[in-house]
Amino acid sequence: MAAPLAPDPDVMSPGDARAWAAVQRWRAADPAGSGWWGRISALAISGLRLLPGAGVLDDVLGGTVAGPLRDVGMRVGWLAAGRAEHVVATLVEAGFPVVVPADLRSLEIDELRAMRASLTRAHVTAAGVRGGLTGAAAGAATGAASAATGVAAALAAAALDTVLAAAACTRAVARVAMHYGYDPAEPAERAFALAVLAAGLSPDPARVVVGAGGPVRPDFGHHGACDLARGVPGLGVGIGVVLSTRQIARVLETAEHLYTERFLHEKYGTPAVVGDLTAAAS
Repeated sequence: MAAPLAPDPDVMSPGDARAWAAVQRWRAADPAGSGWWGRISALAISGLRLLPGAGVLDDVLGGTVAGPLRDVGMRVGWLAAGRAEHVVATLVEAGFPVVVPADLRSLEIDELRAMRASLTRAHVTAAGVRGGLTGAAAGAATGAASAATGVAAALAAAALDTVLAAAACTRAVARVAMHYGYDPAEPAERAFALAVLAAGLSPDPARVVVGAGGPVRPDFGHHGACDLARGVPGLGVGIGVVLSTRQIARVLETAEHLYTERFLHEKYGTPAVVGDLTAAAS
């Protein structure tokens, strides 16, 4: 499939041109895992895998149990995202001449971003709180029980976190989509949003071509070692906060760049390939 033509920055408004340049820098950057932080994280996870029970958690939550938990969380996320009409109403109150979500695509990138300046901070903060609470819960359960039940406590905390993580990431992508004039309640847009979510959860989001194939199922990943570490008193809170905030920040960054890229392609007459993403996804 041929790549869409890139819009000409010379015909863009200054704000749109800056946004396009930022997307291109993101596309060209080295994968996140190739830096020193990625290497340290990999070493830390390798060390945590020495904890007794890590393999059990990988087997349980990495198998058939993960799917239903993820699906429940994603349904909650779609519902919690609200409706695109609410975004339109907010813009109307601010004086913008919009009537339907598609009208947002005639506005400037800077205008749209100004209307949701606190979106990223709110999502990242909520993710940190969520991760800290699940880590604290697992640590408390483990501390109050025998060592043999530590895996069970970590399993319960990890199951809860799987649902909450799926809900938070899904809601985040849906909110970004709506603020660019795309309504994820529509089947084709729901499928595109799922592809964006899957890209944000992938090892190298900037290399993913969203819309180049059929509907996808996001892989939220799972590290039994990290989940077990949540149950270690004094360590679980920190592990939970780091994992949760990094995940949601990465999903938000990916959604921001991919929707900006699509928005500018369509606004300046070089539509990005959306492919066959027309089937509804749960």
